[in-house]
This record gives sequence, C-alpha cells and structure tokens, in this order.
Amino acid sequence: MSIRGIFASHSGLVGERVGDFASRVLMYGPVGTTPLLALSSGMPTRPARDSVFQWWEDSHISGRAEVVTGGNSAATSIVVDDSNLWVPKTILMNETTGEYVFVTAVAGNTVTIQRGWAGTTAATIATGEFFQSIGTAHEQGAQRPEAVTQKGESRLNYVQIFWNGWAISGTANAIEFVTGSQLANNRQNCMTYHAEDMERAFWYGRKAVTSYNSKQLTMSDGVIPQIEGYGGIVEPANFGGTSGAMALMGPASLTNFMRRIFDKNIKGAPNERIAFTGSTTMELISDMVRKDGTYNIAVGETSYGLKVTEIIGFNGTLKLMTHPLFVENPVWAAKLVVLHPAGISKRVLRSTQTNEYGTGGRAVLDGKDAIEGDLLDELGFEVKGVQTMGIMTDITTAVSSDYVAA
Repeated sequence: MSIRGIFASHSGLVGERVGDFASRVLMYGPVGTTPLLALSSGMPTRPARDSVFQWWEDSHISGRAEVVTGGNSAATSIVVDDSNLWVPKTILMNETTGEYVFVTAVAGNTVTIQRGWAGTTAATIATGEFFQSIGTAHEQGAQRPEAVTQKGESRLNYVQIFWNGWAISGTANAIEFVTGSQLANNRQNCMTYHAEDMERAFWYGRKAVTSYNSKQLTMSDGVIPQIEGYGGIVEPANFGGTSGAMALMGPASLTNFMRRIFDKNIKGAPNERIAFTGSTTMELISDMVRKDGTYNIAVGETSYGLKVTEIIGFNGTLKLMTHPLFVENPVWAAKLVVLHPAGISKRVLRSTQTNEYGTGGRAVLDGKDAIEGDLLDELGFEVKGVQTMGIMTDITTAVSSDYVAA
C-alpha cells in the first residue's frame, strides 16, 4: 500500500504488502525509531534470488551530460560523465558555445562526434561544459536504429541477515505481572531491536563480503552510501562563504539545493521528495525561516513559534521529517538527507521468519526451562535514480538570506 498523505509514488501498489514486517512496524509504531523501514511498506519489494542481486540503473533522467575531457575545434571525440544518455545519430548542442555536433559512435563514456553541424562553428570544447541532446536524426534509407535508447549501468548489492532473539525463563513466564505478560513484552522488545537493526543498515550499511567462523557474511549498501557513491547531490552547508551556515534563499541555499534536486525526476513517478534530519537541523530550519520572515503577535494570542514541516519551491515541495536515530548522533544530526521514494526498494531473499521454542512452544529447547524465540529477515536495499536525491552536510548555523561572511 502507499502511505497516503506522505507520498504518492507507487500508489497503485495495493494489497500485496499486507502482513510484511514493514507494514506491521507502520501499523504499531509509525512514529517510532524506524520511520524509513515503516515507510518502505509503501515502496516496492522485489525478490532477491541469491545473496547478491543486480539491477540496471536507468540513466535517462535528462539529456544533459558534462564534459570530462574536451578538445580543440578539430577534436573528433570527447569524454563525458555519462554517455548512457546518447546513441549514434544523436544531435548535441554545446550549451556554452552553441555549437551543434553529431554523434557517430559511443564507447564507454567516449563519444565520437562530427563538428559544426547545422551551420554552427566548431569551437574549443572545455572541461566542465555541458552538452544537451537535441534529438536524433537519420538519413533517408538508413539502417534501423539501435533497439535501445540507452545502455544503462549494471549495479549490485548484497543481502544481509538480520536475526534477533528473545527469551524468558519458565518461572518468569508463570509470574503474573501487573503490567501484563512479560513474554509478550520480551517479544515486542525483540521486534523493536529487529526493526532498528534494519533501519540503521537501511541508512548507513556498507556493502561487503567477508567471512566469520569460516562462513560467508554479507552486508548490504544502505541509502546514504548509494547516494554518495552513485552521483547524488552531496555538499556541505556553506552559505555566504561560512562553513556550516544554512540560509533559505540565494546561491548555495536550501532552496537552491532543492531546485537542483527537483530538476531531475524518475521517469513515470511523481516529482516528490522526503527529507530526514535531526531535531537540531529542524530547529535551525525554523530559525532560518524566522530570520527571513516577519512574525506578528496579536493581542490575546497564547502561543508562539514556528513548526516548519514543508519547504515549498517553484518546482517541488520538500516534506521534512525528524528521524530519532539522527537525533542520537551529533554527526548524523547535522545532515539533511533528501530521498525520492520511487527510487528506493527492498530486495528480499527470505521474508520475516518467526520461531518460538520451549515450554508452551513447539518443543523444549536443549532441556531448558524457558521459552526462546527469534525473528529473521534476509534482505538488501536498492536505490535507483540517485541523481534525484541529495545530502546537505555539516549544518551548524542558520543565517538570513542576505548574510555575507565578514
């Protein structure tokens, strides 16, 4: 199911997620310590057939690419940061010089071109300039074009085993606690720890294959490492030339950061974002808005303050959510992580397995007078379209939008 009122991506997914662990977390603890895992009940889940899973990154987010290696006016090839956008017989325009070129071949990120098309003049192509696609053009009687419009990039990640247990002695289970069943409490605590383990890995897990006890152990890449590693917008707060300063408007501001993220979108998905951060950054965002605005108090008012949960830009609205795990860590608390819900999914090798053993269970476990149980999930995390996501780091100060460092 989608999380209506929070995001609209995948709103057509109805019913197939009922009963999974994420949906139970959302139902019983929607404002707990694991909001991303809870929200993932509205994101797609696909099976992982092995401990390693792959996907093709669809880079057709825009037709624009940056020059990594250029050349003089006679150069017949350039290197760009992402050639997956183009195929032979694509016409490109140099945004700086206005020159049109014609793509004749693409090999890796090297693009072979013919110069000075459409009556334009060949000019030096500098590193850092951008080429924009102007569509394809084919000669009369041409061979059919390539069957794909882009090649994509193969990416992979690993699944990770999350396994948590609970236990209670036979005596403790027999005691009548005023607060209710201690066994039920222990199960609930186990579920909380299990969800928190997955939540932390969902955010900060680092992809790895290693061994322990002479057996393979795999770890899954989380959302943040994939945004950082695959081309998301990652930059420190540095408004007015002051490290850590954040302002609402202007170059290097929050709205400028938003605009660049919303400029690209995942094909077929609503252009929406969710931002997670800590309580300190949320306080600074309210302070930033207060510095740029005017707050009038009328006679008789009994409340004062700002609660900013959305930042509205001309090309999109950023929904803000405080994350408890970001609050507990001062490094994480200084980050604002912007996600596109349509690009995030879980890849499941084994869905939640619940086992219970011992007195009152299926069998006595190793002769113990106790009840023991466990929860196990084996899954990994897939993040597509990271160019639609971003991270603002090192946020320490809120300043007005006309602030200039002394």
